[in-house]
Amino acid sequence: MPAEPGLGWQIVSVAGFLLLVIAYLVNQAGRCRPDSVRYLGANALGSGMLAAYSGLIHEWVFVGLEGFWCVASMWALGRRGRRAGAGPGGAAGTTETVK
Repeated sequence: MPAEPGLGWQIVSVAGFLLLVIAYLVNQAGRCRPDSVRYLGANALGSGMLAAYSGLIHEWVFVGLEGFWCVASMWALGRRGRRAGAGPGGAAGTTETVK
């Protein structure tokens, strides 16, 4: 049986959970797009935090689940960054045309 995680790790797990839930609720309310840096970043960070915590407590199924979501979100961020970085102006995340 793994040792009980300390307060710091419990805070990490709650923060990761809150990042995921808040990002989901904000998206469902129509206040951010599912391909936005804010949404994908919150998903990558939150699921990464939960994957790390799950590893600490030896919950391997959740390591796989949260690890998958973390990698998927980071992959989507990378795709978005490459697509936006190739546009005019050079600022990632902008879609406006510079005249």
